[in-house]
Amino acid sequence: MTAATVDTQPVTEASPASPHVVEVDALKKYFEIGRGLFRKSVSLKAVDLVTLAISRGETLAVVGESGSGKTTLGRTIIRLLEPTDGKLLYDGQDITHKSDKELMWLRRKAQMIPQDPYSSVNPAFPVYRILDEPLIIHKEGDRAQRQEAVMKALQSVKLNPPEFFANKYPHMLSGGQRQRVAIARALMLNPEFILADEPVSMLDASVRISILRLLRQIQLKFGIAFLYITHDLATAKHFSDRVGIMYAGRLVEEGPVRGVLGEPLHP
Repeated sequence: MTAATVDTQPVTEASPASPHVVEVDALKKYFEIGRGLFRKSVSLKAVDLVTLAISRGETLAVVGESGSGKTTLGRTIIRLLEPTDGKLLYDGQDITHKSDKELMWLRRKAQMIPQDPYSSVNPAFPVYRILDEPLIIHKEGDRAQRQEAVMKALQSVKLNPPEFFANKYPHMLSGGQRQRVAIARALMLNPEFILADEPVSMLDASVRISILRLLRQIQLKFGIAFLYITHDLATAKHFSDRVGIMYAGRLVEEGPVRGVLGEPLHP
């Protein structure tokens, strides 16, 4: 399955070196604050000693209040932020302190669906160019192959007819349609892992369920693993296989959705 063709056939079996897409061991991400002329810097422990693993085709929801560190955890896992300490493995490979140049392969395999459908896509570009850009950056296919890939991606997120939406600009779309474009962009390089950072929190309630159902269908069809960041226990229950609860930078509880939400161990 190549990125330029965006194969729509279901994934049946993978043959990776590791059974987990992501493995995190005692991960830390600290930020230095308060540095000044006459005072020492203070470390803000955004993520502190978090350990978890995400299997292929699985969804792990990380739930927590604002400021609990869940978004920082997600961004660190896909190496948009460099860990302060601990170990981070992707497909069994240690990527904890790899350089951006060494992580080009990761940018294909791990993608992100951001929270804000209004600022996450370039307003100056039509939808076609927004989706075509990742293929150009990674030098995937010729123009005809990329065009076919864009149309298939639009179909996969239920933006039909694709020719109609390909020529639209973001301001011509609703919030839900923009988020579908963001999802299609995340699919362009055929990732095996997606960080979904509160992807429905800024959408109308009537649209949220349809987007979550779409993500679930994509997960089952393509065998993609998800890290779903949210503060909403109801959507975590609807979309996830396992759930972890973050509090003050730590993962205080983690397990199957029914067990954690039905009999919580942490207040």
